Amino acid sequence: MTPTATELAAWIASAAFLVVLGNGLFTMWRNLNGSKRGVEVSPQPLSVTAVSGMASETTCRDRYDRLQSQIEELKQDRKTDVNDLHEKVNGVAREVSEMSAAQALTNQRLVQIDAKIDRVIERQLPAAGMTQINVERK
Repeated sequence: MTPTATELAAWIASAAFLVVLGNGLFTMWRNLNGSKRGVEVSPQPLSVTAVSGMASETTCRDRYDRLQSQIEELKQDRKTDVNDLHEKVNGVAREVSEMSAAQALTNQRLVQIDAKIDRVIERQLPAAGMTQINVERK
């Protein structure tokens, strides 16, 4: 006779329950007997290793002086880079201000030309027998 789906599911659930129960009992037995798993920390924080050689004071001072000279070189390089950047920014600022002044003059000139065109149109209206003209400006 073939088991139905419900019977098959019940057998699988029972087997899973027995596996979990066995694992729990085994873990409890191991803990009660004192055979716990060891935890290993790597690298060992408490191990002391012998030093192969000590650095002398002169070696330390030489390294310190070398590092200081490299730091000074880097500071000087940074200073020159900052100065170059300031010069470039100031040049751009001068060009922008010159362009702004030129644009302001151009706008003034355009306003003057617009006013002259309006005066010419106003003079021509009575001669053409017109009283008003509609012009759309964009």
